[in-house]
Amino acid sequence: MMADRNSEKLDYFLIFSVIFVVCCGVLTLYTQEANISDGPGRWYKQMIYGIIGLAFMYLMARINYQLIGSYAVFIYLAALILLIATLIPGIGYLPEGRGARSWIRLGPVGMQTSEFAKLATVILLGQYLVLREKDMKKLSTLIIPFVIVLIPMFFILLQPDFGTAVSFLPILFAMLFLGGADILHIGSLLALGGISLGIPMYIEYSKLTLLPDVLEFLRKEQKTDLLSLVSQAKGKIWPILEGRTLGIGTEKTGLEDPRILQSLREIVETVINEQGSIMFQILYNQKILIGAGVILILISAIMIFVNIARGLKKIRTYYIPIGILGISILSSVVVYKTIPFRENQVVRLTAFLNPDKFKQGAGYQLRASKPAVGSGKFFGKGIMKGEMTEGRFPHVPESGTDFIFASWAEQTGFFGSVILLFFLMSIPLRGLQVSFESKDRFGSLLASGIVALIFFHLAINVGIVIGLLPVTGVPLSFMSYGGSHMIMSMMAVGIILSVKLRKFAN
Repeated sequence: MMADRNSEKLDYFLIFSVIFVVCCGVLTLYTQEANISDGPGRWYKQMIYGIIGLAFMYLMARINYQLIGSYAVFIYLAALILLIATLIPGIGYLPEGRGARSWIRLGPVGMQTSEFAKLATVILLGQYLVLREKDMKKLSTLIIPFVIVLIPMFFILLQPDFGTAVSFLPILFAMLFLGGADILHIGSLLALGGISLGIPMYIEYSKLTLLPDVLEFLRKEQKTDLLSLVSQAKGKIWPILEGRTLGIGTEKTGLEDPRILQSLREIVETVINEQGSIMFQILYNQKILIGAGVILILISAIMIFVNIARGLKKIRTYYIPIGILGISILSSVVVYKTIPFRENQVVRLTAFLNPDKFKQGAGYQLRASKPAVGSGKFFGKGIMKGEMTEGRFPHVPESGTDFIFASWAEQTGFFGSVILLFFLMSIPLRGLQVSFESKDRFGSLLASGIVALIFFHLAINVGIVIGLLPVTGVPLSFMSYGGSHMIMSMMAVGIILSVKLRKFAN
């Protein structure tokens, strides 16, 4: 009788949606490899991963989610140990074609530890937010959640895997919001992080796009010696001109002569004044930024004193944002001066703004994926007819992993993409419903954290493929090739099912 009652409580539509998307992924991988006679390829492995994932989903659904919560700290610590293990030579390894040491090998099986760290972090955050539910309006209460998230982010950045590390932040802010944190505190923290990183990234992006203008100016002025040096140094000229070599020796670029440097500075300043946008000219001037930041902090401080003296609580809604804005601007200056942004990192994160400016790397991926999606038109080219995403060396790089949605869209068109997106989005939406209907606070926060985890993977991946977001290496959950993310995602769905199954339990 208990089994019958539990079967009635199962969310069959959620289970069907997961299986449908997994099958779409296997089918897409099969169409990419059907004409390559190398035996069973990635589609076959993906099918095996899907079956293993279903087994884990069933197992997690059978386990009481409250029991999982009681072991949250141990699960989190185990995930951290696995992350640290990836950094140890001989244990962690870097698969061919990958840019980060994110895997460890367990016998013949490789595992990407950062994927399971995401789920472990969600579990611990949910448990902490329940324990501190009454204190969530205090800013000091938010320190521990940030520490919980920043520790695994730190180890993942050491691999280095920037895209996976950044994916922790949307989960954190979503859970803080649902956990009852002050929206003003959350918004302020978002602004702090966004401005602190956004301004330096915009400056670096603008400098890279101005480099062709510098070269063109040198050609017109017939300064062949400088033209040769800048052509060889490329993006390295900027830190050298600014006196922050960041480990780049000027002797390697030929720009060690002070007279050459001074001449090049004058030319670059001329190009910036003539070709640079007003926004870039303002943000590139560090004195303006420091002055603006200090003024805003002083205004905020004056308002705080007024609030203390006269008890005008409404001023709080003004002095917190103004103060955070000032701190964020000063923080952006510190970040710009201290963090050595590599050219490939800047291109990867900013190429979506203007892919035509970057002919290789992330720019090439975006310029290839968008035409592939568009070429499918309404009904697609047909299964097995994806010219841009099939074969041993497809026109769209990573068409089986991060850009698998482009392959599906090319073959099935707008119609097939809408169907896929319907079932993809059904997964977090059903999870959100389970969160609202949970019998306790922990179940609600746990389900909502998993919803955030899945939703942001879906939204970010599709946004990347159609050119709306920067290329960050985020897989499409349940569909992109890879066993670790697949199994982790299906375990997460199993936990959602566990919350639903125990909705009416005593």
